Amino acid sequence: MKRNADWNNRVKKSIILTCILLILMIGTICYVFISGNIHKNEKREEKMSNNTNKEWQNTNQQETNDSTGLVQNSPTLDMAETALDKYLESFYVKEEAGGYIVGEDFWQQAEIFEVILDACEQTKDKKYLTVLEDMYQGFVTNHGEDWSYNEFNDDIMWMTIACARAYLITGDKKYLNQAEKHFNLVYDRAWSEDLGGGLFWKTENKTKNSCINCPAVIAACLLREATGDKKYMDKALLIYQWEKENLFGTTGAVFDAYDLESGINTWCSTYNQGTFIGAAMKLYQYSGDETYLEDAKKAADYTVNTMFSDQVMNTEGDGNDLPGFKGILARWMGKFVRDCHQYQYTGWLNKNAMAAWSNQNSNGIMWTLFYTKTEDTFYSAWGCSAAVSMLINCPKELK
Repeated sequence: MKRNADWNNRVKKSIILTCILLILMIGTICYVFISGNIHKNEKREEKMSNNTNKEWQNTNQQETNDSTGLVQNSPTLDMAETALDKYLESFYVKEEAGGYIVGEDFWQQAEIFEVILDACEQTKDKKYLTVLEDMYQGFVTNHGEDWSYNEFNDDIMWMTIACARAYLITGDKKYLNQAEKHFNLVYDRAWSEDLGGGLFWKTENKTKNSCINCPAVIAACLLREATGDKKYMDKALLIYQWEKENLFGTTGAVFDAYDLESGINTWCSTYNQGTFIGAAMKLYQYSGDETYLEDAKKAADYTVNTMFSDQVMNTEGDGNDLPGFKGILARWMGKFVRDCHQYQYTGWLNKNAMAAWSNQNSNGIMWTLFYTKTEDTFYSAWGCSAAVSMLINCPKELK
């Protein structure tokens, strides 16, 4: 009996050992099989990634091969006109005393007036000249012909730019008279030798901001173009020199303001980047000095690559002022591309325009967050003007 028991124990141990060996063998087989699949998947993913990169490189190559940077699926002039017409249907009111954009005040009205000017330049459609005239009459009805009551020097300068541009488009002297009158008004009350020069933002004379100095350079250049008077160019050069020395960083950042007490505020915004580009561009066009061209390129590069990492702009949606800023950037960066043949920025501008267009709501309205779907709800006219400006001003085939 003892021998049988020993035999049974040996058989049990043999069976257990065999089972263990079988388990180990199965585990090894499974490991080899799984590892092989993982390796295959890694190869497949690597191949797919390489194909995606090649497709992206081919798209970029397509842009590079076109001297203007325009590619298939670029915005069209028809899109731009449709966007503006839908915008006007939603926000523009025409009355006997003139036209106006609902819900907006002095400087926003001035900048939306500039969007109409952009449309006049780009489309050559006379219907926008009628809107232009009506909006100006509406502006005068609401704000008069003397804007000295407004403590914000930049507010006045925005409308000064608009009037100078309106004169260059229409030849109507009333626009030129207003532009000259109010440029001189602002310059006389805002320029001082505090901080070495520059224009004050408000009549309280506490800060000197990019939002007044850069637009003032543009306005002065436009007035020199309109009148031939060199004094405007002298002032443009003087203001620009101060702006560049004090509020333009070595990276291309355009700083917000220089406070007499607290120093420089280094915050950057799209509209300051845009008007600096416009100011430098105008001086380059006048003088041919490549330094101004390089300044404009540096500011544009900073905007595209540092502020937005070459991605679609989806910021500045808060408050009363921020939402419309991108429209000002679109205007002057678009002019820089077209007038100075800086086509390296075409793809980025058009990418933003197409993102906004793709995210319009059922009424054809596009909110300032270009990468976010616009809902069928209330939005401010000012905040919806940025996308319209982008579509009008981005590079495209013109009539």
